[in-house]
Amino acid sequence: MTDSGMSAAALRVVAAGWGTTVQDHGRRGMAHLGVPSAGAVDREAHDRSNRLVGNPPGAATIETRGGLVIEALRPVIAATSADGQRHTLQSGDTIRIDPADGQMWAYLALRGGIETEPVLGSRSTDTLSGLGPAPLADGDAVDVGRDPGTDLVAEQAPVRAPEPTVRLWAAPRAMWFRGGRDALVSRRWLVSSDVSRVGVRLSPGVFERDPEAPAEMASEGLIAGAVQITPAGEPIVMLADHPTTGGYPVIGVVDPLDLPIVAQAVPGTTIRFMAAGPG
Repeated sequence: MTDSGMSAAALRVVAAGWGTTVQDHGRRGMAHLGVPSAGAVDREAHDRSNRLVGNPPGAATIETRGGLVIEALRPVIAATSADGQRHTLQSGDTIRIDPADGQMWAYLALRGGIETEPVLGSRSTDTLSGLGPAPLADGDAVDVGRDPGTDLVAEQAPVRAPEPTVRLWAAPRAMWFRGGRDALVSRRWLVSSDVSRVGVRLSPGVFERDPEAPAEMASEGLIAGAVQITPAGEPIVMLADHPTTGGYPVIGVVDPLDLPIVAQAVPGTTIRFMAAGPG
């Protein structure tokens, strides 16, 4: 992002909407230092939007929960994950970005990528730690990088089922619960209203602890997709801004290829888990 008075800016944020941040592939390999990875919560949609404008997958995009309105300050080529289409914007043109029906997040890619100062190798905003650029605000000016000089290609978004099935791998603490990972696989789960870039909380269930499992545990490392079980029996699926450690036992881990399904699940909808690999 640039100062709003600089002529190099490509866009002006007319309305920032909700949860609007700059995201790329995040900060990798620094969890042992307490640095979360961040990055796009739906990597698939982020990458697809970049492909539409000819960017490399790791180019920074704008991620939003909706209500984002931007104005072009000079000609730019843009693509949104909501409609899966490319748009050529002239100076003065505006466009609104909202998630597609049944989804939580949308992405705006600009040819050349969003240009901000990298922090620890990434342009991503981390809402948990505060690393990276600040969330976008009304009136902000945004610049883009150099034209990549690539060809523009067509792209089609995959169709997702109304009630998707998410592959779930076993985790080290699965056997702390009677039935292990099957305690998650055996029923539908309602997505609660408690969703963010940090995680998605599901409706409570009955998780009977093994009598030999310790009552408490020390904090352990977490990865994206880890499913923690709270004392109230609520599964929480960790997303991009998850903390690097946590004190709730992890019963399973969502397959990385299916994590975007959980991230995009709208409160009030349901998901099902399917066992992946041995339990």
